[in-house]
Amino acid sequence: RTPDQLAAALALQPASITLDYLDLYGLRPAVEQVQAAGIEARVASPRILKPDEQRIVNFLRRLECAILVRSTGLLNALQGQASQPLHGDFSLNAANALSAHTFFNLGLARLAPTHDLNAAQIAALATAVGPDRLEVIAYHHLPVFHTEHCVFCRFLSTGTSYKDCGTPCETHKVALRDVHGRSHPVMADVGCRNTVFGAEAQTGAAHLADWLKAGIGHYRLEFVHETAEQVSQVTEAFRLALAGKMREGELNGRLRQIAPQGTTEGSLFVPDN
Repeated sequence: RTPDQLAAALALQPASITLDYLDLYGLRPAVEQVQAAGIEARVASPRILKPDEQRIVNFLRRLECAILVRSTGLLNALQGQASQPLHGDFSLNAANALSAHTFFNLGLARLAPTHDLNAAQIAALATAVGPDRLEVIAYHHLPVFHTEHCVFCRFLSTGTSYKDCGTPCETHKVALRDVHGRSHPVMADVGCRNTVFGAEAQTGAAHLADWLKAGIGHYRLEFVHETAEQVSQVTEAFRLALAGKMREGELNGRLRQIAPQGTTEGSLFVPDN
């Protein structure tokens, strides 16, 4: 989500890098950077597309790289229009084989399961639809809610819209502190909407063995306010674990130390019973 994070990711040489930038027009040089490094580039679409925002769809198509589709409206707009691979995000809410196959039939090559599924249910879904078609988000900050209200404009500007706010979202980091003292990152998108993310990083470290046993091979590590160093450390820890060189408990402990505000199993938690 930032140039510093991108630089760290490029040095790690992963299979692919997904770009989720505030400034859409900063995407093209970033995509070119990723492709020049011999890495698959993918761009994340905005979470919401309104009727007068067709230009965003056209811009994403012209980037000529894979698109992470976050809404059914965008998926519909891309029907028969996109030559690049389309991957569905968790927000499409695919929770079972019926919904997953519906999206595959609409052109998705890969799909991230909804966050309503726990880790065991994700493994079961992989068995039902084919593990190569799923992408598991193994590290991320859960998007708690998405809102039209822009806290950057409200608290860091005397303006009332993007026309006169001075775009403080491009130069400042903002978080909302709750009654327990936890800071929940806030990020703006190209439509001036804000997403509030959970303070702790949600991680599937405790379930990697089960996911690998189910045949799942695509794993996403997603960052919000993490520094370049934290991006490198988290990625290297997962790389060692996926290669069988770091045990589950060791990975959990390492991630708790690295993540800015600790970790949680969150929606991936599987009860003992």
